[in-house]
This record gives sequence, C-alpha cells and structure tokens, in this order.
Amino acid sequence: MELKEYWSDRNHSRDFKLIRIGFVAIRFRWLVTLLIIGIAGWIAVDWWVLDPAHFKLLWKVRLITGVMLTPLLPLSYLCKLDRRWMVMSLHSLLGILLLFNFVSLWSFRDGVPIPVGYVAFPYFLLALLAVLPLPIRSGIRVAVVVTVAVLATDYWLDSRSLDNGELLDRIWLLLCFSLAMIWVQTGQLRMLLDLYRESTRDPLTRLMNRRLFVRQLEDTRQHSSAERPYTLILLDLDRFKRINDDHGHLMGDEVLVSVANTIMDIFGQDATVARYGGEEFMVLLDNTGLEQGERQAETLRLAVESQPVENPLDESEVMVTISGGVVEGRLDSDLTELLRQADEALYAAKSKGRNCVVAHR
Repeated sequence: MELKEYWSDRNHSRDFKLIRIGFVAIRFRWLVTLLIIGIAGWIAVDWWVLDPAHFKLLWKVRLITGVMLTPLLPLSYLCKLDRRWMVMSLHSLLGILLLFNFVSLWSFRDGVPIPVGYVAFPYFLLALLAVLPLPIRSGIRVAVVVTVAVLATDYWLDSRSLDNGELLDRIWLLLCFSLAMIWVQTGQLRMLLDLYRESTRDPLTRLMNRRLFVRQLEDTRQHSSAERPYTLILLDLDRFKRINDDHGHLMGDEVLVSVANTIMDIFGQDATVARYGGEEFMVLLDNTGLEQGERQAETLRLAVESQPVENPLDESEVMVTISGGVVEGRLDSDLTELLRQADEALYAAKSKGRNCVVAHR
C-alpha cells in the first residue's frame, strides 16, 4: 500500500470512501453509546469519592453532557450518506467531550485535589478515538485539537500560566497517547483496504472484478450528461481456449496478466479497467465519445498484437490478439441494455474474423 493511502482519504476511490464511512458510522454509534452510559454511570463513583458541593454540580454536568451526546446517535446514520456528516459528527463529539472536560476541571478551581479520573479524561478520550479507522492526517488533527484544548484548559485554570511542573508530563503523555491512537487507526485503515481489495480485485491480474466495475459504471452514469458521455469497451482474447490447450494453463495465466498490463499501459489511471469474465476485459472511459473510444480501443488492439507473450516454461512466444466492442453511454442509458450492446458489438467483431474493433452505432 502506498503511503498516500494512509495519509488522506482523498487518495481513496469513491467506492471505498463509502465503505469506510459506513464502517466509521457503526463504530461512532457504539462509541457514543458507550460514552453516554459511561459518563452517566460515573455519577455513582462521584457520589462515593466527592464532597457534596462538587457532587451537586458534577452530576448535573454529566447528565447534561449525556443529553448533548444523544442527538449524535441518529446523526451517525446520516454519516453513511456523506463524508461531511461524518466530519461534522466527529467535530461535535470532540467539542462536547472537551467542554465536559473543561467544566469538570473548572469545578475544582478552589484548590480541592482533582480525582485521577478527571485528570486522565483526555488520555481516555484519545484511546477511545483509536477505534475509528481514520487516515493519518485526520488522526493528527484530532490529536492537535485535544492537545491544544488540554493546554488551554490548564492555562485558564492555573492563573493563566503554564509554568508548572506537570506541564511537560502532560505534553509527553498526550504525545504518547496521540501516537498510539494514530498507529491503531492506521492499522485499522490498512485492514479495511486489504479486505476491500480482496473482495473487489481479481487475484490474478489485480484488476477490479465485475461486481466493483458495475458499481463504478453506475456511478459514472449518474455523473454523466449529454455533454459528457462515457464509453464502454468490451474486450475478448481471441482463441484463448486454444492457448490453454496447446501451451497449458500456466501460459494462459501469463497471457491474461500480459494483456491486463498492456491495457493499463495504454489507458493508465484515466480509465476504469476490470477483468469482466474468464478472458474478457472491460474498459470504462469517462467523458469520452464513441469515436475517441473506438480509436483508443484500436490502439490497444495494435499494442496487444505487437507484443508476443513469452512462455514461462521455455523460450517460445505466443502471439495474442483481441477483439473489441465499443458502445457509448449517457445519463439516460439503461446499463443492462448498454452491456448488451457492447456484447453485440464484440460478437460482430468476432464474426468479422477476430482481431478487430467494432463500435455499436
């Protein structure tokens, strides 16, 4: 995995973003539920260890905090729909909990010793937030917000001074907990990415599989328009069964990988490429008309034809050719019909003698 995928979700596909947001929403919901129960349940501990004056204030603070957290539960369902809802929910959660931390510490401003649970609350908060699979940049932002809030609280409550012997200890602990939080978050993000790839990638060619391609096609269709069409290219290896029969399945796999690499070399990152079936590949070109798509398919056909594949078992080479069907889609296109038209164009190319490209008009 590339470092940029750890760093920011801007480097993730739209499909994976939706999956990650859904995962975050579920964990966020359980986190809020745990906090509501824990903050309210701690009233029993306060009743046992605090003097009546402090307890009278803090049990109300805890109940008010629980009430403020409650709307985040239904909000967590909206997190699945849009990244902005998720960001807003996380900001709200941080704001409520840091305000609770400030008010709680403020109640001990008269010099009464502060219970360990209140001093440790920011570290506990960082530990809880480690359950969310956030990229490194988001984790750093969370750590900075918590650290600044804690230091600001110390500054306000300690006679507007940070010149005390506990400051370095608090900064050091906040740094350690922040690094641990980011490390755990990144590990969860990697786990999600690995699982996503295993479920959406072809194990041989590492191209996306048919299921993910159809989702990407639907997303492209929704963002298309009359001025912004898209093109589908359905490709099929000519006489692939003969290659397997004459040279073995290991050679067949080598041919599939070689053609997949050639497709990626020709189209690069501007196209969505999938292994659509056994020896079939599908290419989706966004913002591309039929003529342009046909020319690019022809360029690919010539590239495959000019690159014989070397047999991994000996020094022989196998000539490989492909046939292609090209079709243009728009916003009002029916995807089932579009795929049928691409298949018809491919069949026409096969009927013309293979090793050619036919566009559906």
